[in-house]
Amino acid sequence: MQYFGIIQTKYNEIFLSSSYLYFPLEDENINGKELQKLINNNKNKKRNIIGTIIIYNPMITPIDFDSQKFLLDQNFNNFDELIELKVETYITVFKHAMKNKYKGKIVEIKNLFNLNEKNIDASQLLMKFNNDLEVYNSSQNTEFVRDIMYIDVQNFIPNGKFILFAWGEKISAKEFPYIKEYAKAIFDKITGLGKKVVFVYKKEKSQDGAILHLQFSSPVQNAKFKNSISSALKKSFEGHTPVISYYE
Repeated sequence: MQYFGIIQTKYNEIFLSSSYLYFPLEDENINGKELQKLINNNKNKKRNIIGTIIIYNPMITPIDFDSQKFLLDQNFNNFDELIELKVETYITVFKHAMKNKYKGKIVEIKNLFNLNEKNIDASQLLMKFNNDLEVYNSSQNTEFVRDIMYIDVQNFIPNGKFILFAWGEKISAKEFPYIKEYAKAIFDKITGLGKKVVFVYKKEKSQDGAILHLQFSSPVQNAKFKNSISSALKKSFEGHTPVISYYE
């Protein structure tokens, strides 16, 4: 599997504004320009993109760069280009779950927040996101650039036949109500489109409870149950059509 994305920078911060997983044919290895040809219009997107994954935020590094160092300190200059990224962290989970199923096809990845940051769950950052989303649909300025940072819910139509929600279980309606409202708007928009919805949930919390609280398990955000969640994700993609699954 290969991973591609478009990296942007603003105010000394890194954002992943779009990204795609490509499942190569036998002995195939493509580059960013070749991937771009597969998604360069709506017809090609419909033909080649099999589904969409929605995660919390990206944690990525371009090929040939150091994952342990800040990208802006490494003379990176391929901003705004579709380039190949390292297959690591959460990407390996999707690789193992979907390998050998979608050869020659693409899965798009969307993020609730496009900020490329490992410690995005810090309260100070979440408060900034929450304040932004409170005024997102107004004429007021947001701290993060709307088009770079957030999903445009009103105009969002995900690609492919299935939507895998994997943004984790940390959305707090009490602490950050506008983040919860934003996530719910995305979920409601997608379910209203009739797409096949897929996610992993904790059995004791129930499937309905997962939907009510928007808790769609991610092995990256739940280290204690990482192996169980990863196994459940594989189970979701065992059959011809992906399905909702649970872990215990």
